[in-house]
Amino acid sequence: MLSRVANSLYWLSRYLERAENLARMVEVQRYDSLDNNPSQTPEENDWKPLLYATCMEAIHAEASERSGDTDVGRFITFSEANSDSIRQCVAQARENARMVRDQISEEFWRELNRFHLFVASDKAIQLWSERPESFYRKVIEYCMLLTGLVNTTIPHDEGWHFIQTGKALERADKTTRVLDMLAYQGEPQRSRLASALRSCSAFSAFKAEYRGNFSLENAVSFLLFSPSFPRSVRFCMRQLDHHLHAISGSSPGSFTNEGERLTGSSLAQLNFSSIGNVLQVGYHSYIDSLQEQFNQIGQQLFETYILLPLEIRSLRQNEPPHWQQHQQQQ
Repeated sequence: MLSRVANSLYWLSRYLERAENLARMVEVQRYDSLDNNPSQTPEENDWKPLLYATCMEAIHAEASERSGDTDVGRFITFSEANSDSIRQCVAQARENARMVRDQISEEFWRELNRFHLFVASDKAIQLWSERPESFYRKVIEYCMLLTGLVNTTIPHDEGWHFIQTGKALERADKTTRVLDMLAYQGEPQRSRLASALRSCSAFSAFKAEYRGNFSLENAVSFLLFSPSFPRSVRFCMRQLDHHLHAISGSSPGSFTNEGERLTGSSLAQLNFSSIGNVLQVGYHSYIDSLQEQFNQIGQQLFETYILLPLEIRSLRQNEPPHWQQHQQQQ
């Protein structure tokens, strides 16, 4: 497969997954902020953990100073100044899909276009202003529909594995962002635990496993280490490891490139860790370490499958490549 095709499929998937997860996170924070004093600024209320977790604090401060609009929800959803806003993520996904039209199905292309036109329209802004919960639900439903179309209308060949690689890595990263928000202000209330679990569609699965025993330790343990829940970090990394070996053709448990080695190392860490290890290291330190590993894995995959060796040496002697700047939020 051509490296440009692999790159477009990978980022198509990552941007769609990013848009869905941002919609989930914003919707959760919107509900939590309803209990706060409406006269407070975004920096004083529950929006600050979201800006912190997504590393958008500086760019939001700069954008709000220019425009005078301090609405964090609008900024993350529609802002043209925010390259990771939901609107921008959908536009980037659509652009990557356009570049590989022969690799995706007609059904997928049609629904992605509908999604893009909706998010870019004035109708979307009106719906968000009047019924934000309906807007975010529509975004999530579009993303879930597109995920289903990827699995049912696109051949499960090498290109499909690159799509799944992007989805798994982005999903693992965003689950750690939810955990970062959850532990931002120490021991959260039960309502915050429930909101964080709902933002990962994990509420019912968590209740079934822990019998309603809500605590920060249990929520973190479930979202980090569950071997069977599809949005847990451990599950995502196992999927990533599987798809990388399918691409390279190497045997499970071995590695043929640095990306596979780092993924296997991260998976082993998660397989043999427990909430006790997290408490010993500290929530934020443990999560920061995982996010750094995800960034390294993404960069190594780029160098292995996208850049030519001569280009790698040239770029390392100069500034970081544009691709690296669009990795997960640092």
